[in-house]
Amino acid sequence: MKAECENAVDYLYQYIDEELTWSRRLRIRWHLRRCGPCMEAFDFEARLQQRIRQCGRDEPPQELLDRIRAFIEQEATGGQEI
Repeated sequence: MKAECENAVDYLYQYIDEELTWSRRLRIRWHLRRCGPCMEAFDFEARLQQRIRQCGRDEPPQELLDRIRAFIEQEATGGQEI
């Protein structure tokens, strides 16, 4: 992977979240327009992040909470089943 690509990938999530300075965003955007593999990575990550936001829940499923509680209780008792 070229150094330019590594730099773009390092800042990909910050770029998607618009957390970069104007000049860094401009450099990343310039690279993405000229590098197919990095643009594909950007497209994938942006779509994935958008999908996660669309499917997000305010609260986790009850089954997950029950499993976490059971695990915590098991650890608290020294790994023995209760």
